[in-house]
Amino acid sequence: MNNRTLLIVFGACLVIFFGAKLLKGNKSSSFNDEIIKVDSARVDRIQFISPGNHPDEFELKKNGSDWVAVKGDMSVPASSQNAMAIVSQLSRLKAMRIVSKDVTHYGEYEISDSLASKVKVWEGKSQVADLEVGGFRFDQNTRSAFSFLKVAKKPEVYEVDGFLSMGLKARFDQFRDKKLVKAAQDDLTLLEWTGNGTSKQSISKEDGVWNYAGMEAVDSTKFKNYLTGLVSAQGNEFSDLKSTAGLSLLEKVTLTGNNMTEPTVISAFAAQDTLKPFLIASSANPDAVFKSDSNGLYKKIFLDLRPFWPNGK
Repeated sequence: MNNRTLLIVFGACLVIFFGAKLLKGNKSSSFNDEIIKVDSARVDRIQFISPGNHPDEFELKKNGSDWVAVKGDMSVPASSQNAMAIVSQLSRLKAMRIVSKDVTHYGEYEISDSLASKVKVWEGKSQVADLEVGGFRFDQNTRSAFSFLKVAKKPEVYEVDGFLSMGLKARFDQFRDKKLVKAAQDDLTLLEWTGNGTSKQSISKEDGVWNYAGMEAVDSTKFKNYLTGLVSAQGNEFSDLKSTAGLSLLEKVTLTGNNMTEPTVISAFAAQDTLKPFLIASSANPDAVFKSDSNGLYKKIFLDLRPFWPNGK
């Protein structure tokens, strides 16, 4: 083979090599990490649908500068901070890479009707996003998390920042009011306990001192610790009940104080549940009924109060 032939062969190899590099570069540069495009200032409605045969469905809706969470005929105020955090997550969603376009592999990423949550977003009357949110993974070696997303009616499954997408698997209950007492601890002046019969106990505050039945001082430090727990108490699990009508009352605590338009009454009812036999309701949060076992909310409100009675019962 003469030198001229060698030069031709060498030139052809160079063309093939750089052509392949160019094609690879074009392919890489064509990857678009933008999954959806939302304007965080214009988003005013987000719909969440949980996976499964009986999905939990609710919406966040913006009304002026406020947000409400709506599920069926129930509408509750939603924290604007929490709602806007989700909007921010949507606006910052970026694909790290495409992991699959093959429907037969969707299950590996928990992208299916039975496994994926769905999130739909509107700006006014225009729907700007329709997402399927799949599985979450955490890499112990790199201490990094990632999740999988798919745009409805498109084949690509994307890998995204895991912590960024976790908020998209929202549930209605996380936006509901879980508080039982709205009054400030220092404003409280009277606590009355009533059993389901005629039994009654009371502790009142005079000149900064808490007294049992208005006569016998209780341990100030311990009682203040009890009140701190009472005022900060929150329910963990909502009951599906919308009313306590017809339930069997076990006991109740009535709180009276300054800067209160009316007393707060916290009641415990019997539940037909052996694991969580108590239902707790508060007049300060009339839209909620909470489930409780004997070590949770019920203990913090009622059982922890017992030691302040003379007989401890």
